[in-house]
Amino acid sequence: MSNRLFAASLVFVLGSANAMAPEKVASRAGDSTRATSSGSPHAQLMRFLMQPVEDPNRLQGYRIAILAGDGVDGFDLDVPRRFLAERGAMVHVVVPRPAKDFQAAGSETAGEPEMEITVLEPSGEEHTTSFDQFVDQVQPCEYDLVYLPGNLTFLDRVAEQMSIAFLQQAVAEGMPIFGMGNATLVLFNAGLIDSRTARADQITVSLVSPANGRAIYTGRDAFDMPALMDALIIALRSRAFQQ
Repeated sequence: MSNRLFAASLVFVLGSANAMAPEKVASRAGDSTRATSSGSPHAQLMRFLMQPVEDPNRLQGYRIAILAGDGVDGFDLDVPRRFLAERGAMVHVVVPRPAKDFQAAGSETAGEPEMEITVLEPSGEEHTTSFDQFVDQVQPCEYDLVYLPGNLTFLDRVAEQMSIAFLQQAVAEGMPIFGMGNATLVLFNAGLIDSRTARADQITVSLVSPANGRAIYTGRDAFDMPALMDALIIALRSRAFQQ
């Protein structure tokens, strides 16, 4: 994420917090998972975004797949990608192959598929970013954890099916799954969480670990990012210990 785009995201978060409706402020202030003795959710997020990298090798050897697609939320994609990579993790952005690529596969005029996706920033700015692999080119077993950023558009049917198959296989292999915002809808469509958890506007929990033993964690919005990244690191280390 460039400094310019990161600054834009930061300004948006600040502006969103200041413009929040009174009833929303009251809801957050009363939520013990978001307002703690260490400060308000807004203050916690600012500390998280501005913290220095104390140990660039802290996550060395860990492998994270970020399952994204066109219309991905720029904050949800770039902040975790930078946070994890700066601490030594191998981070791959993997993307479902668009239906048009399958349709063109048998065509003599088919060229190399485009390796870029559209990113929508919280500031309203739109740009493209490169990704590492298509989902059908990788296996969940190549990674230690899967993270799903929120998405401001909808994936086509083929792409959705590919994402769901990847997630279902990852869960079957005991892999932790993390989702932000409306990524919970993908987890719901995959049959991995229930309808109550899948509601992105629910103000009941910020991190979910279903009782069925599946290590699935969800965050509602940017204010949950610090807690989500803390839980992600713990999940990585627990998985490495179990292996």
